[in-house]
Amino acid sequence: MTEKNNNTDGQSSIELKKKNSPKKSSGYQKGIYNKKQAKSQFRTESQKRNDSQKSSDGENRTEKIRTPHSGRFWVMNLLPFMLLLIVYGIRLSIPNNLSSFELTYATHLNKWTIELLSMATGLFKFSLGELILYGHVAAGFGISVLLLVRIFKGGLLKSLFRIAQYVTILYVLFMFLWGFNYQRESVASVMGFEVSKYTESELVTLTEKLIADANRLRAYQSEDSNGVMTISGGYQQIFTRARDGYFELSKNYDVFSGLYGKPKPVLASEAMLYTGITGVYFPYTAEANVNIAVPDLLLPATTLHEMAHQRGFAPEDEANFIAYIAAMAHPDKDFQYSGTILALIHTMNALYRENADEAMKLRATYSEGVNRDVIAYSAFWKSYEGKANEVADTVNDTYLKSNLQEDGVKSYGKMVDLLLGYFHQ
Repeated sequence: MTEKNNNTDGQSSIELKKKNSPKKSSGYQKGIYNKKQAKSQFRTESQKRNDSQKSSDGENRTEKIRTPHSGRFWVMNLLPFMLLLIVYGIRLSIPNNLSSFELTYATHLNKWTIELLSMATGLFKFSLGELILYGHVAAGFGISVLLLVRIFKGGLLKSLFRIAQYVTILYVLFMFLWGFNYQRESVASVMGFEVSKYTESELVTLTEKLIADANRLRAYQSEDSNGVMTISGGYQQIFTRARDGYFELSKNYDVFSGLYGKPKPVLASEAMLYTGITGVYFPYTAEANVNIAVPDLLLPATTLHEMAHQRGFAPEDEANFIAYIAAMAHPDKDFQYSGTILALIHTMNALYRENADEAMKLRATYSEGVNRDVIAYSAFWKSYEGKANEVADTVNDTYLKSNLQEDGVKSYGKMVDLLLGYFHQ
């Protein structure tokens, strides 16, 4: 009995345990859940603290970089203007250290830089400089709209400051890549002859020589249906052959030697005619860009002119003079004729200012072929005269004067002085 009773009690106990088991199990699972939830909440709180700390650190770092009281802020924002002061100091020092400047910058550092840059951009058949220019023009319109918005919404001064920084950087690059060449030794000094004031009779003698050369060389030129000088192969052949003139010239004057990229055609050549511009040297890419829509008469001479800039000779009168001597050193008669006509136009204009009657007498000695070429060339440009041409002249005049060419566009006329000095050496 006792055992039976004990068994009954045991069974009841087991049944009680079974009945209580779910409750115990539920409490156990709830305990596990609470532990998991606690851990999850702990991780969440920990992540929040970490994120908060990271955010705080990021803000601190941002504040550290951007705060106007930090040294890095002032250096980074004022660096372009510091470089501008250095450029100004160099410009002031060049006249007193011309020989050293010529030796270190003009004939070595800058020459190597231009050669390297020119060969790199020369891998492209199109003008990178022209595309960069168009990009900046398009950006200019966008920036103008942005500035108008900033006037009403705020931030105008900051935008103007950023623009000033960018323009300053462009100017500093321009000077180091090419602009200092406006102050280098003159081509006359480099070639070893002097330029001084000459008499009218000497100008007449020079003009007579150039007319004789032009008449002689004209006989070798091809003509179109109108009897006007033309060059077979177009501008591509001219660009390919142009370097031959500098190769021959460098045999006597090493300053004209070097490896450079070929001249580039201007994509908007037709539109550029309305500005009267026949070529542009782009110093940021070291490209000699030529307007290929001009008549063949002066296309070779224009190409050689831009290549003279590429070789570090910045003044326009010197580039014209170098174009002439490079053309005369060229083995091909069409280049020689083009260079001679370029020089003749300058000497005739100078003589006409001095003595119009004498200039007209010499004008009558042109051969029929030379006369047709000059008349056709003049008629070509008359159709493009207008306001755009005047504006372009004003811009070019300002640009030349800003680079210490006091005569502005009149500096082109100084080529005659170089020609006279060259023939009298």
